[in-house]
Amino acid sequence: MRRLSRHRNPSDPSLTKADGLTGNLVGKPDMLPPNRSELALGTHLFKRAIGTKELVQVDRVNKGERLLLDVGTAITVGNVVSTKENVATFQLARPVCAEENSRVAISRKIAGRWRLIGYGIIKE
Repeated sequence: MRRLSRHRNPSDPSLTKADGLTGNLVGKPDMLPPNRSELALGTHLFKRAIGTKELVQVDRVNKGERLLLDVGTAITVGNVVSTKENVATFQLARPVCAEENSRVAISRKIAGRWRLIGYGIIKE
């Protein structure tokens, strides 16, 4: 019997070192939350970005900006398509499976690295 090496088939996620299935969900049909390629988030921004040496003030979310969103176990980039008061609507690069009222971590690229700037709550 021939033994499989982790390096022989890099396309098989069960045999690779990196976890290519991170963020994916498996469930019975019609039992999972809806897939969303667009999210409306009630945003709650911090006064300062988390993880920076300098005290970087967090500005408002602007239309056209690209932000990193952590939705459950999924990570995706979202483009801000509209903002109104404290609600921002994002067009997602990768769809996510999420319920209404779930929390989403919001990060912005500051000095070449993604830094946590706040969170959002999914609106319907």
